[in-house]
Amino acid sequence: MFLTKLEIQGFKTFAQKTSLSFLPPKSGVSPITAVVGPNGSGKSNLADAIRWVLGEQSLKLLRGKESQDVIFSGSNGRGRSGFADVSLTFNNEDHTMPIDFSEVTVTRRLYRDGNSEYLLNGSVARLSDIQLLLAQANVGQRSYSVIGQGMVDHILVSSPEERKSFFDDATGVKQFQIKRHEAMLKLKRTYENLSEVEMLLAEIEPRLRSLKRQVSRLEQREEVEKELRQIEQEYYGTLWWQLVDELSLVQTKHSGLDRQVQDADGQMTDLEARVKQMESEHRAEEDSGLTALQKKYHEIQRKRSTLRDEQFKLQKEIELAKVRAQSNWAPLPLGKIIEEVEQVNIGLIGLRSLKTVDDLYTGIDGLLDRSKILVGRLQRPSPEDVKSDPVMVARIAELGSEIAAVEGEIKKAEQAIENYAVKDKEVKTEFFELQRALREHQSQRHLLENQRNVVAIDLARLQERQANLTREINEQLKELASSVTKSRSRPTLSDDQKPVRDTAILHPEIQRLRYKLELIGGIDPEIIKEYEETNTRFSFLDGQVTDLRSAITDTEKIIDELDEEIHKQSEKAFKKINDEFERFFKMLFGGGSCSLVKMTKAEIESDPPMPEGGLGGVGESELETIKNRIKEREDRVVGIDIQATPPGKKLKALNLLSGGERALTSIALVSAIMAVNPGPFVVLDEVDAALDEANTFRFAGILEELAKLTQFIVITHNRATMEKADVLYGVTMGDDGVSNLLSVNLTEVTGGATARR
Repeated sequence: MFLTKLEIQGFKTFAQKTSLSFLPPKSGVSPITAVVGPNGSGKSNLADAIRWVLGEQSLKLLRGKESQDVIFSGSNGRGRSGFADVSLTFNNEDHTMPIDFSEVTVTRRLYRDGNSEYLLNGSVARLSDIQLLLAQANVGQRSYSVIGQGMVDHILVSSPEERKSFFDDATGVKQFQIKRHEAMLKLKRTYENLSEVEMLLAEIEPRLRSLKRQVSRLEQREEVEKELRQIEQEYYGTLWWQLVDELSLVQTKHSGLDRQVQDADGQMTDLEARVKQMESEHRAEEDSGLTALQKKYHEIQRKRSTLRDEQFKLQKEIELAKVRAQSNWAPLPLGKIIEEVEQVNIGLIGLRSLKTVDDLYTGIDGLLDRSKILVGRLQRPSPEDVKSDPVMVARIAELGSEIAAVEGEIKKAEQAIENYAVKDKEVKTEFFELQRALREHQSQRHLLENQRNVVAIDLARLQERQANLTREINEQLKELASSVTKSRSRPTLSDDQKPVRDTAILHPEIQRLRYKLELIGGIDPEIIKEYEETNTRFSFLDGQVTDLRSAITDTEKIIDELDEEIHKQSEKAFKKINDEFERFFKMLFGGGSCSLVKMTKAEIESDPPMPEGGLGGVGESELETIKNRIKEREDRVVGIDIQATPPGKKLKALNLLSGGERALTSIALVSAIMAVNPGPFVVLDEVDAALDEANTFRFAGILEELAKLTQFIVITHNRATMEKADVLYGVTMGDDGVSNLLSVNLTEVTGGATARR
């Protein structure tokens, strides 16, 4: 994965839309891009833009006081911008980012009214999702991906805790640290929730016991209520099943009448359908049958007329041909006649010279043919002698046959029309019979419907009685109501069979038992309701305790798995970084020694207290055990210390190093991290500003070496660094306070090409 494009609009001094393109790796080496320009032209704003789009929230690192400070504020020659927009485009063909896109564009946009949004390939996304995605690709705004002005030195002077976050990125465990941090927050929140639930249980339990005692004092009512329920079941059961039997009889009668009405409806429907069918068929036959016959009759007549017209036209053509043959004849001119006669005479004279009989016959035949032609041309042809066109003659004969056939069809059509008239009379007679039968069925159906309506009224009256009885049973028996209405406990009633106890006897007994319950005393429904609510809440909270403890166990398991992954990857990478740090340190200083040391929380400060809650003595030991387990899972390594001793010196404290030594130490550390765990790209903002000329060349050599591992974008003033660059971007600022961009591809310049804007 590598960075392909940076697009800026409205960010700080880049008011107009500006785009920086970066060359792809070639032969395993990423081209170095250098950004140069005078002080104050806005070069560092490019690094701030990259840091900002990666999700940086610290305005201090972005060199601002308010969030709107990153939006172009305007100048004398240009109005202020309404928003700031920065986009980074990555080539993700190797799917370093775990996302199904070969090109990924991350966009951050801030409006002047304070609204902001993050976009991933044009779709709105959450910052946390983008940060996790970037962390999985080893990119982050707080990591070594963007090292701004003063940040090289800041690595050394920062606290051990701040260096820990930096080294989490460096060792490639940031994505696991993010997940672990979220899991620890969840674990602590769950512990706090568990403490609160335990306190609530401790408060509720005494009240629940008190309510239970109050309810238990009313249990003496059970015997009376039991007897009352038995008599009520017998009483209401007798009433119910008497009504059910009576209702069943009426329903059976109603169903029989309803079936008869339905049968009558079915017969009427069939008769109506037949009537409609005959009406439609008669209408259709009138519309289609007679009309079709008449239409066919006229069509045959038209066909006969057409054939006769064609026959007449052909005969006319033949006669006209004969007339034209006579009118076209013209006699031969006299000179032509004389010429032909002379030729015949010459032929006759020539016969004398012939010596054989065969030649003589041949000559005579020729003269005869010539004489016949001459005679034919001298006589006017008669009409009978003119031969007619054989095609026309044949067509006339064919038309004669067709006309004879058509005339036969005309006779058949006339006969069909006569037959239709006879059939129509028969259909009308049957139609009238069907209508009479339909009227009789309608009268019968009305009689059945009246009988059914009378029974339906009785049925409705019984159903209303049943509904009222159902409400009374539900009010009095409540949950026992279904046992009365669903199972028959009394025998089916008939004229010769009576129940053992009549309802007239049971009703006074019910009234007596109810009065006795009133004397005992009623149950306060609020107490019962409060008891039920309290018991439900207690049971719910008790279940929540079980769920919370299970959630704590599951979260601890996740944290342990993440710790194992972090430890395995971190230890291996940290050792390599330490070795590379010492190598680059000696390369830059020409000797000396250095090391990285992990620091525990005990070495930095005392443990902060865990959240405490009044446990009321309930589950205190269990909560203490959980609390201790959470403490055990706090990060043991919370900081990183850096020790550096230049050659010829014995000091180890970083604050005793000079400015140049601190810069070289920081560069060595950053170079070591890049060599062990290179990110897709690194932005260096004037990190070589404090170096002398000799160290600048060493730094440029390190850049050239590390370019095999990562893509560098360097903001610099040093020529040695520029010489190693493949592409130069120049940043200038006009009188309007807007940064402009110039680009030069050094490979093209070397080849004789010109710079392009």
